[in-house]
Amino acid sequence: TREEQHLTAAAVLGHLWDRRAEREPVLVVLDEAHNVCPQLPQGTLLELATEHAVRIAGEGRKYGLYLLVVTQRPQKVHENVVSQCDNLVLMRMNSLADLDYVGEVFSHAPRGLLERAVAFRQGEALFAGKLVSHPTLVRIGARLSEEGGSDVPADWARAPGSQG
Repeated sequence: TREEQHLTAAAVLGHLWDRRAEREPVLVVLDEAHNVCPQLPQGTLLELATEHAVRIAGEGRKYGLYLLVVTQRPQKVHENVVSQCDNLVLMRMNSLADLDYVGEVFSHAPRGLLERAVAFRQGEALFAGKLVSHPTLVRIGARLSEEGGSDVPADWARAPGSQG
């Protein structure tokens, strides 16, 4: 359920923040970040997850906590998370409003290159920020690993051979 997702996000992000003093490098990937730390979080658990994401985005690097924020709707991600992003990997964007927003937030990406994103084909992207010496258009090669994946089984935490 959405509530379980919000609880999980809040718990994991909170746990990582609580362990920050260990300074063990961790890359936190927020896929569909607009669902984890939205601009306007609704509900206590989502507010807590968003608070943790904002704190990690703002202060996490000095503790070795790094965020990789992935979304198709950057305007829907909390502004204090997006504003802390030093790098941009931009793939095809269909929404001109989202593209305008990206241009405002990532001023280091030239407008002319950003505007090309509406015509990107699969595997094409714009890299900008500290990731590269200058904004660069790239073509990403074909996948090498087998595509797949599935949900985690509901009984993942049970000891082998135990009942319900």
